[in-house]
Amino acid sequence: MMSSDPDFIEVQGHRAWVGTTPEGEAAIGRIAIWAASVEENLVHLCSRLINIDDHEIGYAVTANMNASAVIDLARRLVIDSKTTSDEDRADVMAMLTEAKAALVERNRILHASLGELMLGGKMLFRSRRKKGPVPDGENPRWESTLRGLDELDAVGARLFNVSEDLWAYVHLPSD
Repeated sequence: MMSSDPDFIEVQGHRAWVGTTPEGEAAIGRIAIWAASVEENLVHLCSRLINIDDHEIGYAVTANMNASAVIDLARRLVIDSKTTSDEDRADVMAMLTEAKAALVERNRILHASLGELMLGGKMLFRSRRKKGPVPDGENPRWESTLRGLDELDAVGARLFNVSEDLWAYVHLPSD
């Protein structure tokens, strides 16, 4: 049943959020999908670095870790590895840096509330500010950012690319 309010649209049997479009909702969904893939590939990377022959050990070690902790562990493991070449070490460290940055961007979208208005075709995301300096005139507890569809798709693409890089490193044979 469609709402009588002209500001609401129905998408696949539910009311779309006022502050976005179906395309915006889809872009946010792609961010969630690719972020989960990044996290899964980070666990596979740690498992490989812990024990290349028995990944179950690595899965047990990382079972209750959040993505940041898994990244930190992977950094320590690759730095301490006696079998990782200097070139691979540099590649993995670059991937981990990119994964961390991409997941921070994900957090600013997925862990934010979506505003009820679109401004200039952009969606308003509000999240609690946890730390860091607060510019004059800004709320010390809340941070707001506007994201357009292209910006959301760029975050999704960034997550996709780092996920693919991690997967290739873990699953493809090295030269």
